[in-house]
Amino acid sequence: MSNTKFIETMRARLAGRSKRNLIERMITRSPHSMASEKAITALEVYPLLLLMLACDHPTKLWILDKGEKPSSARILDQAILTKKWHSTNITIDDCEGITDVVENYVAMVVSWKTLLVMRHEFAHAATTFFSPSTRGRIKALYQDALRRGEFTEPLAKESLAEYAACGLSYYFFPDLKAELESVDAGLFSLVACVLNEAESLSSLIAQ
Repeated sequence: MSNTKFIETMRARLAGRSKRNLIERMITRSPHSMASEKAITALEVYPLLLLMLACDHPTKLWILDKGEKPSSARILDQAILTKKWHSTNITIDDCEGITDVVENYVAMVVSWKTLLVMRHEFAHAATTFFSPSTRGRIKALYQDALRRGEFTEPLAKESLAEYAACGLSYYFFPDLKAELESVDAGLFSLVACVLNEAESLSSLIAQ
């Protein structure tokens, strides 16, 4: 598909929706309006294109209130409820947030209290739409980071998916962005390139 045809197709699919519209459509459950607004604030930093792709996939966002456990989210299936994560084999209720595929949608479960965790979990959904070439470059950077033994945080070392999500979410916080550039300049440059391209396409699609 040519770039012009892609823009025309995505513009038609967008149908005038704003970032807020797209995020609100993803919210399947929110405990209250404050939580919904926090989610909108957390996710609206992402390019319009990535929000649209995630929304239309679709992605279902279940927002937890204080004291609620991820396992209480009714958009999760039994496989996720019994799954163990990372090298420490933690269970679902030991996780701060969960993003995984359930049947024909992406389930994202996260507390509304923390912008970083919300942005990190959405990064898992967003990276689903990266091109094979981009995913290949991330894999090579991850393998290089493993050889160097240098990561922004222990979570980034756990898997390729966590490495990518940490890099993407770090980019939206000035202090963490600087840390990412210092620790992993290659991933920093790739994330910058991907987001800049997505923003450029988003501008054309929104016209």
